[in-house]
Amino acid sequence: MRTLKHYIFTDLKQIVGGGTTIIDCLKWYFIPKGECFPFMVWFRIVWMLKHSKSKYKKVLLAPAYLIFRHFEFKYGIHINTNIDVGEGLHVVHGDGVYLNAQSIGNNVKVYQGVTVGEGANGGIPTIKDNVTLYTNSVIVGAIELNAFSVVGANAFVNKTVNTCEIVAGIPAKVIGTSIASD
Repeated sequence: MRTLKHYIFTDLKQIVGGGTTIIDCLKWYFIPKGECFPFMVWFRIVWMLKHSKSKYKKVLLAPAYLIFRHFEFKYGIHINTNIDVGEGLHVVHGDGVYLNAQSIGNNVKVYQGVTVGEGANGGIPTIKDNVTLYTNSVIVGAIELNAFSVVGANAFVNKTVNTCEIVAGIPAKVIGTSIASD
């Protein structure tokens, strides 16, 4: 398992688009410039504590969770801390983001108003690497969003999206292909 520092720095790298230092981390934490970086820091702390085997886990988890809940309300974001979340998660804007998935891959970008959760027939989605979820999209059910897929704004997705597909509409339909980058 990677370190807390690694996860925080890869999340920050998605925001600033380049190399990061401790100074960058502190700047973005205390002056977030419209980003949700303070939320992501506390999400990672709680997420790492929940998955740790440390003898201090019980002592540290309660205060960390209270601070995390403060930022959850402040930014309007809920991410289930029990799921496996890859490095480089970038919640571009908070305000109504709800993520409850089997797992979330690396370098996933989420815009405001996105809902990922249980569908009418049960089950929750799996989000693979390099997926982008645009504003107010809804992804429900036991489906997969495969690598480099893109979900357009206001889309309702209840079927698996293949690698490099762009989907949009209600219900979502394939409207194109995305370019997979290295």
